[in-house]
Amino acid sequence: MSKFLKIEEIRPTDLLEIRANLYKEDLHILNKSKKVEIDCPACNSTKYDNFLTIFDYDFVKCSNCRTIFIQKRPTENSLEDFHINSKSGEFWEEIYKKTEIVRKEKIFKPRIKMVNEILKEYGVADCHTMLEVGCGYGWFLELANESKLANNIIAVEPSPKFCKAMKKIPGIEIVQKTIEKYPLNIPADLIVNFELLSQLFNPRSFLQSCYDRLTSNGVLIFSTTNGLALDVQILKEKHDLIAPHILNLFNPDSITILLKSIGFKNIKITTPGLYDFSSIIEKMKSNELDKTTLPFFDFILKNYNSELIEDMQFLIQKHLLSSHMLVSAQK
Repeated sequence: MSKFLKIEEIRPTDLLEIRANLYKEDLHILNKSKKVEIDCPACNSTKYDNFLTIFDYDFVKCSNCRTIFIQKRPTENSLEDFHINSKSGEFWEEIYKKTEIVRKEKIFKPRIKMVNEILKEYGVADCHTMLEVGCGYGWFLELANESKLANNIIAVEPSPKFCKAMKKIPGIEIVQKTIEKYPLNIPADLIVNFELLSQLFNPRSFLQSCYDRLTSNGVLIFSTTNGLALDVQILKEKHDLIAPHILNLFNPDSITILLKSIGFKNIKITTPGLYDFSSIIEKMKSNELDKTTLPFFDFILKNYNSELIEDMQFLIQKHLLSSHMLVSAQK
């Protein structure tokens, strides 16, 4: 299998179209809910400029730290109900079933390797207790258990559906709670969560709760969407971002500001995404973008070869311009 992902490998076009239609139906309910206004979730600035609009939700860009976020958003309770009861959210199960093999091979197995490498960088030779927060179907936990990533592996997941699905995974403990409600007297050496922070109403509260539940010098590792990524900046409204499913787009600078304000140290950031450049090229192929305004990408499209695309993706990773941002920090 090629090292780099093509977007259709994990998000089949036919299923995404069904999901998009269901999402529009769900939005009719959510749009009736009360909206609240927030300051920048990274630096608390009240100064921002309009960036883009998706499904009538306005993303703004903080004038101070350049975090992109929905400034006027549904309430936390409304969003929680939406995530639990939406038809589009339920339909993701069909997408995950169809793409489970490729996701494990190209996303989760490399993720296990990356976590091990990060722990070595922090000098963690023996990880006693690991928490994953927001585990989905538990594929990371399954591989973590097989590779003996930690002595005790705990799933912290509020969804009854996902907790039920994870019961078939041997060797893990399942706690049906949010991290905010997880006991403080059972600290972890490692807490991980993936693609969750961008969806949270209050990311500061979440990260503070993670910090409070780490041992001294314990490590937090998470991934989230990079708002200053090349594909986000180029595609904008044509990006696959879905509002208000996505609420916050941090960047390497702004997530550092937020983590330091909580007390984290030794912050390390990479952007090891696999399909940023190919996603732009695919949009060019389908004529969703105006080629006359993007002559460089039009040139690449006309001289297309897989090696060139992979080389371009390497550059995007190297210069922290991938939308997939991997962050680690120590208590």
